[in-house]
Amino acid sequence: AEETASTTSTKQTVVNKAKQRVRRLLPEVTRNNVPYLQQSSGTPIYHALSELKGW
Repeated sequence: AEETASTTSTKQTVVNKAKQRVRRLLPEVTRNNVPYLQQSSGTPIYHALSELKGW
């Protein structure tokens, strides 16, 4: 029973560390995508999304 509790604790620690890492990296990843989102409205993706707006 002790081994199972220890394993559960270790798994929880790994999960918590992963969550912290995601929280830390998310702003950086989002910031790096901003230029893509702000590019010219002449791009194909813009036209595709515009056509889907009323769909």
